[in-house]
Amino acid sequence: MLFQGQYRFFGTHADRVKKLTSEFDANKHKLFSTVHEVFQLAPIVGFLYTRKADLNKDIPGDISIFDAEMSRHKDIFQFNYHLIILLDEKHEPNFETRVDKAFRFYGTDKAAPDEELYEQYARGGVDVLYEKLIEPSTSPDDYTKNLYEFMEDFESRYGQNTDEILDLCQIARG
Repeated sequence: MLFQGQYRFFGTHADRVKKLTSEFDANKHKLFSTVHEVFQLAPIVGFLYTRKADLNKDIPGDISIFDAEMSRHKDIFQFNYHLIILLDEKHEPNFETRVDKAFRFYGTDKAAPDEELYEQYARGGVDVLYEKLIEPSTSPDDYTKNLYEFMEDFESRYGQNTDEILDLCQIARG
């Protein structure tokens, strides 16, 4: 089952997660404090930006969320999984079948294709986060600027209020 035991990003996505969780200035600021924070947000970003990515091991290495951390945040990960499977009309147009896939088949062998879909969204979300936040950055101020622009883009796409995050960006720049 997807959220039991250790979870690992491999290759290109491991490298990108490492960069998303790395310090970007002398004050030791990070965009994400932990790998589990990336794993919590990435599938949602991948789904909303309609980005999926296959497993890519072109670059050696991996990065893990260990058992204890997975267990501690399992409810959030499962909620995100259920939500994405319920909302993904392109993957499964029939609502009743989506409900079955999200809840009735969850944790069974029948869920394997949907778990892979979820992981594809997670990897796609890592790609989006990396492309929007890390890739265009050449200085510490760029990270804050890119986060601000990403949040503005997100707000314009999905109508989310970003005021609290913008305030945090101002404090971080400080």
